[in-house]
Amino acid sequence: MTGLPGQPSSPTADSISTNEIDISWTAPADTGDGITGYTVQWQVIGKSTQTQKVVTGASRSARLPVTPYTRYDIQVRAFNDKVHGPWSVALKVMSKESG
Repeated sequence: MTGLPGQPSSPTADSISTNEIDISWTAPADTGDGITGYTVQWQVIGKSTQTQKVVTGASRSARLPVTPYTRYDIQVRAFNDKVHGPWSVALKVMSKESG
């Protein structure tokens, strides 16, 4: 498909706390018809419900609200005005325990 952005790098956890995980990623080498933003998706491991956050512009980082002492899968994909690219390889991470 023409214009399809490539796959971003797997996100990395820059900071992990009880209620937030800060992540960042590298843009795909193939930007297709340009990248207008990214969709970040995270879910509790073993659950089917996903939460998504859209990051627009040139930013390649996000702060995600999480539940204490919980394991998550986090993925990112680039998009442009026409299409979404493929999801990155998932980052598996656990938020910190409260207290």
